[in-house]
Amino acid sequence: MTNIADTMSHMAENLHDTGMTDEMVERCLTMAGSKRYKELEKLLSEYRQTLLDNIHKYSDRIDCLDFFTYTLRKNGGI
Repeated sequence: MTNIADTMSHMAENLHDTGMTDEMVERCLTMAGSKRYKELEKLLSEYRQTLLDNIHKYSDRIDCLDFFTYTLRKNGGI
């Protein structure tokens, strides 16, 4: 049987794996520990959106870099 300390430890590890700061992880664990699940869900949803925004931002940058490289090749620069 898993005890609460093990569960919280696994939750903390998982949250750290998402790239959350120690402070954010602690906030999540506090919310989970006090059963403030709606508030926790909102925080996780907002963090997820931040990650998606970063994906889109970096995807746009990669597209620009690819276009730049394509243009160089097309014009004989590479």
